[in-house]
Amino acid sequence: MSARLDPIRDPRWSDFVQSHPRSSVFHTVGWLEALRRTYGFAPVAYTMARPGSSLEAGIPFCEVSSWLTGRRLVSLPFSDHCEPLTERTEDLEDILASARADAHARSWRYVQIRPMAVSLSAFERSGFRNETPFLHFQLDLRPDLDTLFGRIKKNLRYDIRRAERSDLRYVIGRDAQFVAAYYRLHVMTRSTQGVPPQPLAWFRNLADCLGEMLDVHLLLRDGTPIAGLVTILYRGQLMWKYSASDPVRDRAGMGKSLMWRSICVARERGATSLDMGRCDPENVGLAEFKTRWGARRSEVSYLRYPEATADRLPADRPRSQWVAGAAKSIIPRLPPSLLAMAGRLAYRHVA
Repeated sequence: MSARLDPIRDPRWSDFVQSHPRSSVFHTVGWLEALRRTYGFAPVAYTMARPGSSLEAGIPFCEVSSWLTGRRLVSLPFSDHCEPLTERTEDLEDILASARADAHARSWRYVQIRPMAVSLSAFERSGFRNETPFLHFQLDLRPDLDTLFGRIKKNLRYDIRRAERSDLRYVIGRDAQFVAAYYRLHVMTRSTQGVPPQPLAWFRNLADCLGEMLDVHLLLRDGTPIAGLVTILYRGQLMWKYSASDPVRDRAGMGKSLMWRSICVARERGATSLDMGRCDPENVGLAEFKTRWGARRSEVSYLRYPEATADRLPADRPRSQWVAGAAKSIIPRLPPSLLAMAGRLAYRHVA
């Protein structure tokens, strides 16, 4: 029988995550605490354990309550993926059954999970359906640096070497000054993309809650940051979580050198793989960029119970597309202060 627990307060969860071979930073107490502090989401873990013993299986979720988009259970908000930490199919189905029961009892609109699993049969038997497929990219960092660099496409190698020969300066840190410097670049990039930026508090809380796992990489020209990269290193896996650049000062794309430098630094610290994150299949340019690093592509399935029907009628899609198009037209015209405020207001509702 599965049981719910608070993964932040119950020490068994941290012990379980640290010992499980498929855990990621998204399962950690630090990541869950950053979500709680920033957005007010309530973390909960559905687990399997014998009375008085350590945990044997578990899936972390956040309870999201929004007056705008409703109440739901998500594993996990703003996380590219979150693999259920289960070994036995019976445990997985038991946990999913408990989540389904709570969805009905607590009037949640839906339950969403984001597994990396190749087989989805256990989820489908439990009533979960594939809502949104995403591409995922991962790079094996075990070969030597010369081999890794040689697998990068020629145009990227050229940009990296050009940046290394320039007078640009590379710095790395995680204090408040580094976070603020990255955030200024983040707002610029999101403005260009027509998307609100995540709140500054999110990056501050990530730096505070993840500690030495998180690094902010900056590329400076005459002391001014022109590109930035936020990375997370957890149990040998490097993750490129956020990247940004000044669209005026970094027109030549020198920020790519930060990505290569992050690989070099992480390798010195024992990293064996690189998680490049998810990508919408329709974003062909981003998918191609990640492939040029020599990354291997797979799929992340965003599964939902119950299956979306009435609240996602085909007739609504043109209106949704119109709203998205209008936002991308309006957002670049907003001053940075209003853009940042839009992000603070929006993200707690869209998880």
